[in-house]
Amino acid sequence: MDRKPAGGFWKNGVMLMAGAALLSKLIGVFQKIPLQNIAGDRVFGIYNAVYPFYQLAAVLATAGLPTAVSLLIAERLRSGEDAGGVRRTLYAAMLLLGCTGIIAFGLTWAGADELSRLIGDRETSGAIRAVSTALLFVPIVAALRGYAQGLGRMATSAMSQLVEQLVRVGVMVFVLWLSWSAGWGEADIAAGVMSGSACGGVAALLFLALISWRRRRRTRMPKERGALRADMKRLAVVALPAALGAVVVPAVGAVDAFTVPRLLHESGMAEAEAMSAFGVYSRAQPLVQLVVMMAGAAAAAIVPGLALARMRGAYGQLSQQLAVTMRAAWGTGAAACLGLVLLAEPLNVMLYSDSKGTLVFMLVGVTALAGSVNAVAAPVLASLGAVRAPALLLLTAALLKGGLNAVLVPAYGAEGAAAAGVAALGATALLSAAAVHRAAALSGAPIPAARAAKATAGGRSAAAVTLALAVMAAALLLFERALSAALLGLLPPRAAAAALALTGVAVGACAFGVAALRGGAVSAREWRALPSGGEWAARLRHWRLIPPD
Repeated sequence: MDRKPAGGFWKNGVMLMAGAALLSKLIGVFQKIPLQNIAGDRVFGIYNAVYPFYQLAAVLATAGLPTAVSLLIAERLRSGEDAGGVRRTLYAAMLLLGCTGIIAFGLTWAGADELSRLIGDRETSGAIRAVSTALLFVPIVAALRGYAQGLGRMATSAMSQLVEQLVRVGVMVFVLWLSWSAGWGEADIAAGVMSGSACGGVAALLFLALISWRRRRRTRMPKERGALRADMKRLAVVALPAALGAVVVPAVGAVDAFTVPRLLHESGMAEAEAMSAFGVYSRAQPLVQLVVMMAGAAAAAIVPGLALARMRGAYGQLSQQLAVTMRAAWGTGAAACLGLVLLAEPLNVMLYSDSKGTLVFMLVGVTALAGSVNAVAAPVLASLGAVRAPALLLLTAALLKGGLNAVLVPAYGAEGAAAAGVAALGATALLSAAAVHRAAALSGAPIPAARAAKATAGGRSAAAVTLALAVMAAALLLFERALSAALLGLLPPRAAAAALALTGVAVGACAFGVAALRGGAVSAREWRALPSGGEWAARLRHWRLIPPD
């Protein structure tokens, strides 16, 4: 049986796994765009309405189990237990996950017609059944990934994620090409595209099974009475809190899928028209997801330093790190929100070939601010020991979104749904920030209150970020006007929009970044308080991007 690798190799494996996960998520975010370009808004709407149900079922069937499996295996390896006991943990996980996967598949397949009725488009039932078949494979894949991680084989787990995502996208592209030449209906195209999730799961399962078979060791599994059942119970106990927390994220998307198309239909739209409107409503989501994902990745890099400072009792350092982290979340989230609003029309045309729903695009883009704050606050709260708070906060967001959708969508259509998102996620972001302040105070590292911060680094930082946002807005408006005039008539509309959007993103990011740093949004002393911040502070001082202490 393989043992855990040495420290350097282990660290490289973790970095490889994080990089593969990031690349996998990027592929997942941007694969939606060609779907709309080729198949249209209705198929795009069906995909965005159905996929949250698969995510919800998959999370219920698998969330937390890979981590639980890897922890239990690592614990047994450290205690010197033989290979047979480790294999028993794998078999217990496969049996447990296999059962939950079959149950989730059966419920989703049998309830497809009812789910399609609740969505508001009965032709989505085929897509729901197509994606439900993935639940037969994805849970076993989760068990094998946990087994690989427990043995320190991070590269194996990372590669399986890439294989799954690439096959899923490959099937989607093949179905789109086939449907284009065969003249399929929109519901059939959506069902074919959703089958890519099952194909990706099969590919990942075959990849992991092949790797496991090649590295197998013929060892006899110990036959202890009730041991397999005890392992299954222990895995379930460890995984349940993670499942309850993770299930809330797809639940927010499921709220829109359950309410927006049906409310649009009840307001007088035909089913197909309502689903097309839902597709237009979903156009900005990939970009918002990208912003939120990057904020979450940055927070994940900072969290170990927060946890270490807390364990060491370095409460002054912890307080400063928390203050900088939350200020950065608000500042960068605001910059992303401003960029998505000001560049909404060229981004919409660049990605989807027309400017339909640009107002909705702007409103959904505003949620990048709250999404960034929530994405940072959740791991920060976990590092402070408040493990239940993120789940409760996101559940609050889901309930608020559902209630506001019921009020605003009948009156204002897709714009009402987007405004509901701004209000629900914005309220949750404020509650998340308050929860971080409370958890920090309870841990002995209080973040300075707003009044006390006015004359300190916090007040200077807020002024610097506000000024940087103003500089960014002025730079974007002037740049957009000048480049639009220069490109007038020189390029086709979509190419001109792409040139305007891409260069606008670069100009806006540079203007905000330079203005925020030069204005003292984060001082050199605060940079040095962050993990590996001393090196960054020296570089920024050398480039004259931050003022002296």
